[in-house]
Amino acid sequence: MGQIKTIIIYLILLPGIIFASPNEKAPKDIEQLFDGFFREYIELRPETGTELGIPEQRGIKVRNDELDDVSDDALEKLYQMYRKYSNWLSRYDRNKLTPSQQLASNVLKWFLYNELQGEQFKYHRYIINPGFGFHNQLTTLLTEHHKIETPEDAENYIKRLMKYKVKASQLSEQLAIREQKEIIPPIFIIETFQQVLYDFVKVPYSENILFTSFKRRIQNLNTIDDESKEELCQKALDALENSVYPSYEEMSKHVSSLKEKANENAGVWKLPNGDEYYKYCLHRHTTTTMTPEEIHNLGLQEVSRIQDEIKTHFETLGIFVSEKFSDLATEYRETVSDRSDERYFYPASEEGKQQTLKGYQAIIDTMSTKLPDIFSLIPRASVRVERVPEFKEKTAGTYYQPPKLDESSGGIFYANLSYQHFRPGMKSLAYHEAIPGHHFQFAIEQESPDFRLFKSLFFFTGYAEGWALYAEKLGKEHGFYDDIHSLIGCLRSELFRAVRLVVDTGIHYKKWTREQTYQYMMDNCGWSSYRQIDRYIVWPGQACGYKIGELKILELREKAKKELGERFDIKDFHSVILKQGSVSLEILEQLVDEHIKATKE
Repeated sequence: MGQIKTIIIYLILLPGIIFASPNEKAPKDIEQLFDGFFREYIELRPETGTELGIPEQRGIKVRNDELDDVSDDALEKLYQMYRKYSNWLSRYDRNKLTPSQQLASNVLKWFLYNELQGEQFKYHRYIINPGFGFHNQLTTLLTEHHKIETPEDAENYIKRLMKYKVKASQLSEQLAIREQKEIIPPIFIIETFQQVLYDFVKVPYSENILFTSFKRRIQNLNTIDDESKEELCQKALDALENSVYPSYEEMSKHVSSLKEKANENAGVWKLPNGDEYYKYCLHRHTTTTMTPEEIHNLGLQEVSRIQDEIKTHFETLGIFVSEKFSDLATEYRETVSDRSDERYFYPASEEGKQQTLKGYQAIIDTMSTKLPDIFSLIPRASVRVERVPEFKEKTAGTYYQPPKLDESSGGIFYANLSYQHFRPGMKSLAYHEAIPGHHFQFAIEQESPDFRLFKSLFFFTGYAEGWALYAEKLGKEHGFYDDIHSLIGCLRSELFRAVRLVVDTGIHYKKWTREQTYQYMMDNCGWSSYRQIDRYIVWPGQACGYKIGELKILELREKAKKELGERFDIKDFHSVILKQGSVSLEILEQLVDEHIKATKE
């Protein structure tokens, strides 16, 4: 889309934010700089090191017994590091770098520029976040990422449990700073967060997932005897009693005290310099310079266009009783709402849940056979389907986890089984989260000979979610939705992402209320969800990356087709989009332009 603008920032430096001491010497070799950046980041953020699964042969010591320090001092260290590397990168002669090094340098510069630009808003991010707060992050870290293969791993797990108190204390300090600056989320977010904290600790210690996951895994260790296993289990229980549960109680008390100062206003416009903060969030997630007004209007256009396309399929089914889209969507939903009809739903039972997982895996496996028709670059890493852990079913949707860098695990598509999945809608979701969506992005980059570890730290929403939404459209373009209901499912998914453009900017720019947003979604999607809306409230701008990224990829594809004519090859185009991994949309456009030029020559 021509209106999706980008900005050249490589030579633009914010005054006063990038200069390190002149006595600090940049590494002579830029590859050492790339490696050094990754090592320093992992030293400051040990949780990320655990999550990535760094290969031992890299010689990078990950502090698997530590949690991230989220104090003000630690945050300042992180920004100092960003300033240092931003300064160093400016000292290299680009003419002496290989094309691969130039590209890697551009990506790192973009990231550093963006992070430093956001330093002025370092307290604006909500800590009170029901979906992505410390409660989900730490539990996911320990139960899904922290390996327990040796006695030392088990001891490190317990050490991390014992450090919950420190983490909670640091987070409480951060909450106090935000309270002083009047950065407080809406009261309904606070109340939801409190309930999440309560639900997590209302079960006995021995039934908490932090213990049951630990116990299950150490039982499989053959290197320690039963008595030692019992001792470790007791230590873990003690840690929950003396550290984890008290930490949750401390957070709950602090959060509760904020309710008196909270209000119902949903958008970040209410925060200090909130309008500028929102513009920053949009730039960060879309990696464009589109204004809130431009994004809002684009959303309205896309909603109207997609609704018109869906209506033509509704008419095929005999659904045309009203001009109002919500009425049409409601009638359609009623025709496929029988949850005992296995054409549309798996049974609402444990057996049905297992069928859902197998159903997703079958979609992925079938898609794998079709990939060579449109891709020449296909990852070696596998992707499997698992259920979202029950402790976060109420706050998490479906999501994808990339392969571990040490190849100990392939990609994982997590399906939330707290509800019955509409079977015709499962294809678009599998294409988005697994293949050829997110799995292709991450696995192909990791397997590239040009892959550098520091790239695994970055997730450019516009590119990553834009590609995943584009992957859904590929299924439509190539006839993979082989019945009208799955085709409607794909279009409803696209409509949902277009509606997000409208509601995100509506909340944070046009000052919509939560109820106003709910009604807009109901009128234009045919359904609505406060849980979804609350996600947009606490994560401003993120929901806009999907559609804007998808439209940019489509725009670049049309550009390549127009300029290359018969020489255009969809497989080559997809390789260009994927082989460099996550980049800003600006850099992506440069890559496509270089591909067009090279193909012409």
